[in-house]
Amino acid sequence: MPAVWTDRDYDLVQLAAAVDHLSADSTRIIAISGPSGIGKTALANKFLHTQMERFPGGALYADLRGYAPGGPASTPEILARLLRSVRPGVRATTTDELSAWWRTATAAPERPVCVLLDNATDADQVHALLPGGPGHIVVTTSHHVLEGLAGHGARFHTVAPLDDEAAQDYLVRQLGRDRVTGDRQATARIVRLSAGLPMALAVVVGALASRTNQSLATTAADLVRTQSAVRTARPALTPQEVAVTTALDDRYQQLPPAAAVVYRRLGGLFAVDVDAALASAVSGLPRSAAREALDVLLAAGMIETAQPEEHVVRGTILRFHDSAREHAADLFAREEPADRGQVLRMALDHYLETMTRIERLVTPTHRLLSRDLRYQPGEPVEFDTEGDALAWLESQRDNLRAAVRAADDARLGSSAVQLTHALWPLLRAHHDYDLWEETHAIALRAVRNDRDQGTVDPAFEVEILGTWAVGMRGAGRHPDAIEAFDEVLRLARRANDGRAEAQALHELGATHLAAGRPQDAEPYLLQSRQRRTTLADLAVSSGDGKNEITFRRAVAITDVCLGQVQALLGRPGQAVGTFASAHATLISLPIPDLIDAARALAWQGRAHTLDGDLAKGELIGRRAVAECDRAGSPRWRAHGREMYGQTLQAAGRHDEAADLYREAIAIYTPISPTDTDRVQQRLRALAA
Repeated sequence: MPAVWTDRDYDLVQLAAAVDHLSADSTRIIAISGPSGIGKTALANKFLHTQMERFPGGALYADLRGYAPGGPASTPEILARLLRSVRPGVRATTTDELSAWWRTATAAPERPVCVLLDNATDADQVHALLPGGPGHIVVTTSHHVLEGLAGHGARFHTVAPLDDEAAQDYLVRQLGRDRVTGDRQATARIVRLSAGLPMALAVVVGALASRTNQSLATTAADLVRTQSAVRTARPALTPQEVAVTTALDDRYQQLPPAAAVVYRRLGGLFAVDVDAALASAVSGLPRSAAREALDVLLAAGMIETAQPEEHVVRGTILRFHDSAREHAADLFAREEPADRGQVLRMALDHYLETMTRIERLVTPTHRLLSRDLRYQPGEPVEFDTEGDALAWLESQRDNLRAAVRAADDARLGSSAVQLTHALWPLLRAHHDYDLWEETHAIALRAVRNDRDQGTVDPAFEVEILGTWAVGMRGAGRHPDAIEAFDEVLRLARRANDGRAEAQALHELGATHLAAGRPQDAEPYLLQSRQRRTTLADLAVSSGDGKNEITFRRAVAITDVCLGQVQALLGRPGQAVGTFASAHATLISLPIPDLIDAARALAWQGRAHTLDGDLAKGELIGRRAVAECDRAGSPRWRAHGREMYGQTLQAAGRHDEAADLYREAIAIYTPISPTDTDRVQQRLRALAA
């Protein structure tokens, strides 16, 4: 909601009446349209704020980025974001699953939600994002009328420019009555030149606020000259576009040099939102000076805050209104035509350097490959904890997707590949399969093009194809994953890359296991274990302590899969020893792998039970639940309880087993419908 609100009472009444006339038996849709800068988003926010009491399910916002340089946002991307708002930790695989889950999450009639879908460009975008169940309200904003929503019963509302009285009232509220009424002729001129657009008025107010001694008459005269130049240079602009461009041009001419550089360079980039670190990277300014430049632009109304609170790492996060971004990008193209490639590379290198630091902190065993950094950031982003690093990645998700796209568009294949490789900590933590799929498709195309030209490290193709295949497996695409891992294995052997060969063998075994074929998985896992053991021994003999730890952990991870295979193939006694060895290794590493150690212990308890030793199974299972809780992984907190519940069920302690199943269901429900359904079936079978 804007800090200063003027007029629009008629609009609010009309919108409220439209909601009241729509049936509450389904999702009610209000489609707001109007030209850029007319205040659609502010109106929608104000209106929804007045309706909040009617929607106990909460208010959700999504920018569909229909008019952004790299937009629009994909449907899976927005569905995943909306789902994370109501179900934190969600991990869905396909668009269909995301859609079904979104409708299920919003199906409760007693908790309707209100949703603002900003910057939509077509009705199909909106239709795919409608919540399930009755009573919700969805408000869309667009530059044009989304006629396709008529079939969904939408009510349409077009926002008109502010009338002269409302525009003058806005100036009075912002600048004070004495200053505005002291020169009514100049005030009227400013209002006319602003064409009733709140954005144009806001920029003019920013200029006047920074020039307290300048008269309104002088400002009006400046605007007249600027508007004449705009009309001459760009005769095709509409009156509203002329008004916004005039206000922005006038304000830009008054900016300090540092703020002007930051404005045009950030506006000419791909980033969805910006911060001081990025501004510093692309302008060459110290971080503090870049932050001051952003403050100047914010006060001038040329950028806006993207979220109300400061981010724990990034600080204040800002964004461009689409009109201001277009204006800044045009200035950048005209004033720095020779610097476009350099500034793009500065931004890409800023993200790549920061992501590489996170990669080394959060996933130290991920294979580190070369980084082609042409522009080293003067003040790198620092992280105190892994949590801060992951928070930065999560906050930059849209920018990182846009960075890979921008690198691809600019034919900077090496940047696209390296950025994708460095995404691993984010993908591993959040399982964003839409981001996974898009970035890896771009990177693999780029790396193969470079391979054909003989200019790429073969390890990149192996790594990109391998991590893409991990995503395919996570999304349930087992045949595709196996085909990809087979190719990784061929590439690794051709390059005599023992580490990649061992990894590919492990992943092939793990994928066959996930597909329910333990007999096919075992040979791959045994080969991988042998090769990883050899690599660990070589590291010991060469005094390479880092790789010794890496490969010792890798052997243990393979053993966790191998133990499952042994148990499924009717050899639970053998599996007990395999799991015990894996747990001992993982818990004894210099930095213990708590999640995988807890996973091994949970499986060890299950193997004891399958081997007929219920007492040992119960003892280990109880320890595993405690270790899973300490490790903090929601999925394994639930899975550990499920497996321990199976042991208690086998021991005939049905009430205790049922309690554990209920605890598992409560943890699974927000994050995995598949797992939730499975445990609910166990609970129903137990009751029967």
